Amino acid sequence: MTETANIRVHLQTPAWTIAAPLTVPDEPATLEAWLPFLQALASRLSQSAHDAAAAEGRPVSCAKGCGACCRQLVGISLVEARALAQLVAAMPQPRQDEIRRRFAAALARLNESGVLTRDYADPDPAFPLAELPQQRLAAAWFSLQIACPFLEDESCGIYRDRPLVCREYQVTSPAVACSRMFREPVDQIESPVRLGAALARTAAQAAGVSTSMIPLLLSLDLRAEVDAALAQPRDPRAMLETLLGEIGEWRIEPAP
Repeated sequence: MTETANIRVHLQTPAWTIAAPLTVPDEPATLEAWLPFLQALASRLSQSAHDAAAAEGRPVSCAKGCGACCRQLVGISLVEARALAQLVAAMPQPRQDEIRRRFAAALARLNESGVLTRDYADPDPAFPLAELPQQRLAAAWFSLQIACPFLEDESCGIYRDRPLVCREYQVTSPAVACSRMFREPVDQIESPVRLGAALARTAAQAAGVSTSMIPLLLSLDLRAEVDAALAQPRDPRAMLETLLGEIGEWRIEPAP
């Protein structure tokens, strides 16, 4: 039986302070062991931002059935990509085959479009709000309207396991503006911390992998050496302390 230790984490950034109980395994684990903690933290921070915006008279317009954001270029950490690949591999048939078919079809369309190989140095009059090359790439990607392979009936089919960036994304502008992204302004609530990026930096320190985020569509195609590096069990307490340090100021104490 795996031994565990109960602790209480105090985490602080310039924008918020949180104290939360955590259970830390005593045996070596992979970085994915901390995804539930990060997912819960992202959801908690998003709810706080949701409530604050509503109190200011700017209610969040996101609602179930509005899947415009699920056609964006969604960048996730390598740790999350590996977790999604494991999630798909554990799905029963025929659902697993259907999800894999959607991934393959989306990648085929993306490759055929040439979006990934274009030069985005110059402005595109079709997307006047895309000012930077990375924004122009995102706009061109969005124009393809390739749905996330997990999108079903305009709702997330893996809502409990959705990426951190999906938990953080909220807008207060009318929903119709999201369908005209990079053409019309979209008022997004800025997250006080990018937890996916913090996880990527932690993985770079702990496993020696890249800090770069990758498109969710590439989750099932991680390089073997990256997968092997992330699969290596490591000291969970050390990983937690590295992760907390990438998020903000922290301290750990025994749970009462």
